[in-house]
Amino acid sequence: MNVLVAPDSFKGSLSAVRAAEIIAAAIARVDPAARCLMLPQADGGEGTVDALYLGLGGRLHLHMVTDPLGRPVQARWLQLPDGSALVESAACIGLPLLREDEREPDLQRSDGLGLLLRHLHERGYTTVYCGLGGSATNDAGLGMAEALGVRMQYRSSTRRTVRETLLAVDAIEAVACDDCRMIALVDVRNPLCGERGATAVYGPQKGIPLSDIKDWDQAVAHFASVACRDVRAVDPDAPGMGAAGGLGFALSCFTGAELRPGAAFVRTYTGFDAALMHADLVITGEGRIDAQSTEGKVLSGICGAAVQYQIPVVAFAGDIVGESTDIAASLGLARAIGINEGGRSAAHAMREVEALLDAAVTRSWPAISAMR
Repeated sequence: MNVLVAPDSFKGSLSAVRAAEIIAAAIARVDPAARCLMLPQADGGEGTVDALYLGLGGRLHLHMVTDPLGRPVQARWLQLPDGSALVESAACIGLPLLREDEREPDLQRSDGLGLLLRHLHERGYTTVYCGLGGSATNDAGLGMAEALGVRMQYRSSTRRTVRETLLAVDAIEAVACDDCRMIALVDVRNPLCGERGATAVYGPQKGIPLSDIKDWDQAVAHFASVACRDVRAVDPDAPGMGAAGGLGFALSCFTGAELRPGAAFVRTYTGFDAALMHADLVITGEGRIDAQSTEGKVLSGICGAAVQYQIPVVAFAGDIVGESTDIAASLGLARAIGINEGGRSAAHAMREVEALLDAAVTRSWPAISAMR
């Protein structure tokens, strides 16, 4: 049996590459005749660099920038074989870079990503892919823009918080980035503002209290209106503008970036469809499977591709929200398997995720292998 092992990361606990290694090792242990091809996937967020490096090769680099609180951090990026560059916002301004008690969006800015993009621009890269996802920031890319060299004029010198800074922007003088083609890889379709916007949907998990959502949204909307007036008239309501705390909007406005679905990009550039043609079974997985997993994420893309070849897909997840058979049917999965069978706490499951995933694959393999 040829098994294509193509998990996403288990966010906050296990990288896609490590998840693939665990799944493949467990299968090899219980079924030495099975042949596993590891092809970790990502959606443009955390793990995109690793997935492309494993699938395509290239050259990894490190560059010192700043984290969301302005502290030094080494951000990793990838020079692809075709001479383009790939970066992740999560590498420099990602939520995992902060402790729980450090999550204060009013103090967190996206400067680190701007410093990284500026570094690539100065090195002469003409095509840069920027994966958006997993950011700690909600500054609509203001910090990123300033780090790129964009000059903001403020109506007030009192700017103690990110919200005050966004509201104080009075005019913007942008720098030209026309000699660099920017492609933003996004995993969400949220607009910048409103009930489905970046702040309302993702702000609470970044530390924004529900009572502050309206004020934050107004501050982001003000900044966006000035940017659209003075720099480039983009549509803040377009899908993906709310990605990574508004970085989808900022890259579109300040660099003219094209927004592309991240998961589809990774599948294409890792040769996922070509690998499918030689597979009898696909094993995937992610930290949480729920109703949102059907909305253009890694899982739904894998299932959509596999169904064309009538190849069954089995997904392992740290947590399944809802009845597993119903979730599997809605996604087109042959089976959805939760790895936390003992009902342990989420914190315990995240600490023991490697052992739990190994045990789940080992336990389930006889039934899975009987599918073909």
